[in-house]
Amino acid sequence: MTAAPGLAFAAARPHAVVFDAGLTLIHASGRVMLDELTARGVAAGPHLTAWDAIRALVLAAEARHLPLPSALSGDRKVASTWAALMGLTGPDPVDACLSAMARPDFYCDLDPDAAECLSALREAGMRLGVVSNSGGTVRQDLAAFDLLGYFVVDSTEAGVEKPDPAIFRAALHKLGVPEARCWYVGDGLVNDVLGARAAGYGHAVLYDRFDCYAHLPGIARVRSLRELPPLLPPP
Repeated sequence: MTAAPGLAFAAARPHAVVFDAGLTLIHASGRVMLDELTARGVAAGPHLTAWDAIRALVLAAEARHLPLPSALSGDRKVASTWAALMGLTGPDPVDACLSAMARPDFYCDLDPDAAECLSALREAGMRLGVVSNSGGTVRQDLAAFDLLGYFVVDSTEAGVEKPDPAIFRAALHKLGVPEARCWYVGDGLVNDVLGARAAGYGHAVLYDRFDCYAHLPGIARVRSLRELPPLLPPP
């Protein structure tokens, strides 16, 4: 785990750990994004890889919360930012990103350390939950990768989306743990870290697998999910 100097975990051991789903436990496919570019005749070039495509998507996801351009939907803000980060111009790369995000096979890669991490946390006595802006499909998504059995609760039907604190508090209510004894883990600065902090979670840990945010102070980060269980304070 990496964090800013002076940023330490509290001595209190958590009772629960709550996760984001997409881009944390289950990853999107950069190959799908490149295939959509190819289908539109957009040459990404050999220097742009599937890894680059998802790294750009993780960064572009933060654009959903920008107030400008006001005429664009959240998805189109993300797609436009993704195309710019990939160094691609014109409408075709934007449309390719939108098409990729709409494909049912887009989220098709299980994080290689997900099962090991969840097993270790459960064996340590943690209750596990999921808070995801998945439109109510997170149970099916987790079940497709044999992850559903790890979780006590998901909070996709709270009537609000991240980063609204209400969706995080709904998970706390169902898990039956106080805010200070719950950690949250996700890939998004706004949706996950700031949302969990606003809800009073004891710790919000950024899953920064592309090392995009090493320059930011005050952010507790892990580069892989296997780094998470060793962070638990002893009982």
